Amino acid sequence: MTEKPNVPARRSPRLHHEVMVGVTSDRGSFSGWGTNLSSGGVFVNSQSAPSIGTRVSVILQLPGAGDCKLQGRVAWSQPSGPGVDEPGMGIEFIDPDHATQELVGHMVEKLSQDLSA
Repeated sequence: MTEKPNVPARRSPRLHHEVMVGVTSDRGSFSGWGTNLSSGGVFVNSQSAPSIGTRVSVILQLPGAGDCKLQGRVAWSQPSGPGVDEPGMGIEFIDPDHATQELVGHMVEKLSQDLSA
């Protein structure tokens, strides 16, 4: 069952572009593709996800910028199943420092411009 109750409205521009993401929680670590990125969070393709509300460590591999380390929480999940195109989880970034938030926001803006050109 898809769980998206009380997901807040989008607060920042989003980019539908693949970036490599590493996620670590108390259930272990995995790498996957983040397919929807903003300065406030990322959607990560995954066949399974930690429970809603689980705190996670996130490493984004941003093109030309190297690794970007953030803390987050699983805001919602979409399990695999019939009719589900992209199983995975939405991760909301928790209190990123200003420099990190600016870096991710700038990367979203730059990639959006590059992809629309």
